[in-house]
Amino acid sequence: MISQNNKPRIFISLMILLIAVWALWPSIELQFFPPDNNAEIEALKKESIKLGLDLQGGASFLLEVEIPTLVENLAVSVKPKADSLLAAIISDAKKGDSQETFISRFVQEATTKEIQHEFFLLRRHFEGLGSTNAEIESGLNAKANDAINQVLEILQNRVDEFGVSEPTIQKQGSHRIIVELAGVTDTDRAEALLERTALLEFIYLKDGSSTQNIISKIDALAELDTVEADTDSSLLKIADETLLETEAISINNFTSLLIPTPSGDMGVPLSNRSRVNNILEQEDVKQIIQKDYGRFVWSSDPLKSSEEQEETYILYYLDADPNNPELTGQVVEDAVADIYNGQPIVRLGMNSEGAKTWSVITSRVGDRVAIVLDNKVHMAPSIRSKITDGRTQVEGLDDMEEAKDIAIVLRAGKLPAPIRKVYGHEVGPALGQDSVDKGTTSILVGLVIVLLFMLIYYKFSGLIADIALIWNILLVLAVLAMLDATLTLPGIAGLILTVGMSVDANVIIFERIREEMRKGKTVRAAIDSGYTRALTTIIDANVTTLLVALILWQFGTGPIKGFAVVLFAGIAISMFTAIFFTRTIFNIITSRKQLKTLSI
Repeated sequence: MISQNNKPRIFISLMILLIAVWALWPSIELQFFPPDNNAEIEALKKESIKLGLDLQGGASFLLEVEIPTLVENLAVSVKPKADSLLAAIISDAKKGDSQETFISRFVQEATTKEIQHEFFLLRRHFEGLGSTNAEIESGLNAKANDAINQVLEILQNRVDEFGVSEPTIQKQGSHRIIVELAGVTDTDRAEALLERTALLEFIYLKDGSSTQNIISKIDALAELDTVEADTDSSLLKIADETLLETEAISINNFTSLLIPTPSGDMGVPLSNRSRVNNILEQEDVKQIIQKDYGRFVWSSDPLKSSEEQEETYILYYLDADPNNPELTGQVVEDAVADIYNGQPIVRLGMNSEGAKTWSVITSRVGDRVAIVLDNKVHMAPSIRSKITDGRTQVEGLDDMEEAKDIAIVLRAGKLPAPIRKVYGHEVGPALGQDSVDKGTTSILVGLVIVLLFMLIYYKFSGLIADIALIWNILLVLAVLAMLDATLTLPGIAGLILTVGMSVDANVIIFERIREEMRKGKTVRAAIDSGYTRALTTIIDANVTTLLVALILWQFGTGPIKGFAVVLFAGIAISMFTAIFFTRTIFNIITSRKQLKTLSI
């Protein structure tokens, strides 16, 4: 008969075992009984133990923050002449080999130009950063460091919502970031999610007469340059260099590149888009647009057309008047991907400040407001009524995946500066499988050696320790599955270490029992005394390891954190199995009959 005192212990042990099997069953099913349906396989992968980049492959990127763009964004606009000089200095400073020294090169170039032009350029453009060039350089470096840390946090938030378990996102050097995403197969989507600036703007469109007026001014510039300039004039270079001179002259104004659209907006065929961009980049054209407080922005997608028709994009002319109320994505409090009329959209909710500004913007009933994301107009509806609750939506998206990605980046926030990919590659599954095979082999070899040693040295008691050791590994894997943690190659190393360390507590207990039996105590008394005397030593020995594992988990990144998670779980569970589980087995054995000897 089982003692009444042992029944709660047996019940607890069986419940823990059932929970462990339940947590591990998706991993077992995926490994040994995989379903034929891909959807079911993907569902099992979400519930099974996650493998790290080194075990299952994925995507790896090295990203670089565009410090020149950050410096340009920090500059305060003073005068067009000063702006052009600043742009020239930034352009010269970009020619250096490394972005890490860009700010020092920029300040050096600016100081040289200041001496030449007798103009305090840096102090006028960066007046809030200091009164001397040295202070401004220090302030720019501090802003750059803040931007890097902000980018790290935003990327972490984006990746977390993307659904990647235990990603590696860490700084390399001063301006570069390593991102490793385990299990990601769509590298293009992941790259777009990471690099998207996520600058959301709500801007009025210019009315029809203002738009026509600016087009006429651009046409007038084109006609003037065509008459006065020779074939090498800047305006003739508006056309592609591959065009013949006669082709360039035949397109002598802006209007000829545009076509009407059903909505009444300016349409541009795909074949003319580069020419339009070249026109808009001309200095004299940029100046008249700037004086008109205007801004040309392309639509995010071409108009829907038949396969025979050429793709046509809409060119919007926006009202960049500084007196208009400004509203950006900084006020977005919530962004959710949804379906509306069968099309993917992103529903936006704004904070109280944004709702107030949005109410002012939408009070101009009849005007059109463009919703611009990363300098592309996704939609430009007419305002039908004043909106006071701060709700709106973004339409014109390609598919639901794009809607979800946009919602993710808007919730995570706008990057303080653009980032570019230095390199990116996919880690193949062959490497991961090889690592898994070697790691599994090492665990099995280590496990077998430890099991045999315990069985030979401690005999029957060693068999009990072996059962506890196998149970310990089972529980560690179950904890990883329940915590949705990721098993990496360093994690496997932690598991191997756990195999060796988990028997330490049993060794301490068994040696104490041997000592008590040599003193002439009965088996039951020796077991009770052995566990009591060993308890303090076991706790002292393992708590220090647990603290080290916690420190590694808190301050480590990537592989170090994976090692720490497995080590912490393994040590904590080994204490439970040694103190509780093996004691339960000894209690069952000694309660059934009076043992005079113990195989130990």
